Amino acid sequence: MSGLIALPCRNAELVIGSLIMRARQSADAVVVIDEGSTDRTAEIVTCTGTPIVTRAPLAEPYDGLREAVAYATRTGADLLVVLFDDQLCRQECIARLTGPVRDGTTDLVIGESGEDRIGLLVLDRRAIARAFDKGSDLSGPEGMIEVAESFGLRVRRLRIPGEGVAVAAPPTLPSALLGLFTFTQPRAASAMFGSVFLSIGVGAAGWSLSTFNSTALLHAEGLVTGAALAVAGMLLVTTSLLSNSLALIRKHQRS
Repeated sequence: MSGLIALPCRNAELVIGSLIMRARQSADAVVVIDEGSTDRTAEIVTCTGTPIVTRAPLAEPYDGLREAVAYATRTGADLLVVLFDDQLCRQECIARLTGPVRDGTTDLVIGESGEDRIGLLVLDRRAIARAFDKGSDLSGPEGMIEVAESFGLRVRRLRIPGEGVAVAAPPTLPSALLGLFTFTQPRAASAMFGSVFLSIGVGAAGWSLSTFNSTALLHAEGLVTGAALAVAGMLLVTTSLLSNSLALIRKHQRS
């Protein structure tokens, strides 16, 4: 079964790269639906070699669903996952919510996050075909649900984590550390390495200056290296903070 993950987004230059990387771990293909971004989102997506469908600016919320369905139809995907909440782009989450579609017991899965907000849709081949029908009104996820029910398709709503589904145990310390060093947890890894670089850089620069004060000999290489590490560390920490802030803003806009 060929799977496709669609990532509708707008002004997501700080997170789109990591989203694409994580999505590729869970599907055969990934497509980005750019809903009128004015930042470097499209440029970054192009650099990753990921297909991108660009919509006109001021696109309505969830309009990316139409483009995702059309792209899945053109490429002959058997399964389509549309992610409206970037916090759900986790391999274990996607695997859990696509399970009922992959085993043939459901045609459409609605993944609901907090406050009954729809964050993810999973469609099988029949649901994709019905959604692409010219008479179908895809006015967002609720419209997709109405289309599916009108054609007698099997619809299932799942909480995230799904009700009745065992929640995976927290990762052990070795696996968590491995995730940081392999950047499968990009925000945490960026913050961790940034803090380390910043600490080493400040220490090296401080040592060079203290040596100069006591001996009048300036270790220029230590000062330059320390300053470079400190700047790199500050950039990594700042990037992590901005990424988290952008994710919170996007979640608020979607709600």
